[in-house]
Amino acid sequence: MTTLLDVARKAGVSKSTVSNVVRGASIVADTTRRRVERAIRETGYHPNMIARALKARTSHAIAIVVPDLTNPFFGELVVSAERAASAMNYGLVAANTECLASLEMEAGRSLIARHIDGVIIAGMSRASRLPQMLLDRDIPVVLSSFGGVEDNRLGVVDHDDELAMESIVGHLCDLGHRRMAFVSPKLREHSGERRRTAFRTALKRRGLKAATREDVATAFIAHDDILALATIDRLERAGRRVPRDVSVVGYDDIPLAGHHRIGLTTVHSDAGLMGNRAVELLVDAARQARHVASRIVQPNPLIIRTTTAEARS
Repeated sequence: MTTLLDVARKAGVSKSTVSNVVRGASIVADTTRRRVERAIRETGYHPNMIARALKARTSHAIAIVVPDLTNPFFGELVVSAERAASAMNYGLVAANTECLASLEMEAGRSLIARHIDGVIIAGMSRASRLPQMLLDRDIPVVLSSFGGVEDNRLGVVDHDDELAMESIVGHLCDLGHRRMAFVSPKLREHSGERRRTAFRTALKRRGLKAATREDVATAFIAHDDILALATIDRLERAGRRVPRDVSVVGYDDIPLAGHHRIGLTTVHSDAGLMGNRAVELLVDAARQARHVASRIVQPNPLIIRTTTAEARS
């Protein structure tokens, strides 16, 4: 691997002069700068960004940790965060942890070693220590799309699951549904039970209980749109037509949900706006060398489409 010293020898200058050219410092004479730049091209030298970060104690990069990058909601969140970071002259590193504590700790150690300037966590395992691990090393952290972690140093960009579930259950009750079931995710997420709890609370407020048998439920509420689509597929393969025989509601409003052939009734969560806000909070805190210590709750309205209809008697 070509080193800074190799470039210096090729250009006939000191290592510090080459370093100044790489950093864009204005103290190097134009003729010397051109000679160093030519030596860089001829040797194929590439600056070691990690080594520079270690020396400067900053990487000018932020990270985002997601539980499932194959889920379109998290994919959109990462893309929006990358665009926002780039607009603020920051790089973005993404880590997919599958909600496994071992992968979260591995990602945390790696980000700390790289002197990452801040971290967005979009989901984590139950009882995860990742936020505290980063915060205790003075790395600002924003929780995006979930909350519930008690630490005043955190930034949170969340949505109101309780209000959203009230809207869903109210909508289904208006259609005559009284036997509703909740479809849970397989991932053991930190806040994975929050939507189920909100669902049960909304039912209890109306004197109802969750359906315990799938074959008697007239409506299904899924934790997210991917589960909702899988539920529709399973029900229709079993001969139950959506929405004629049974209604299905999702959560997140991924782009596929609005397609004409799908028309999924779902809660709209703006992943793009969420990613932008998380990056803005994080970069602002990183530049001021402080924790974020702020909470934003985004609206998430119910979008009624064609997978819900009046309950059959």
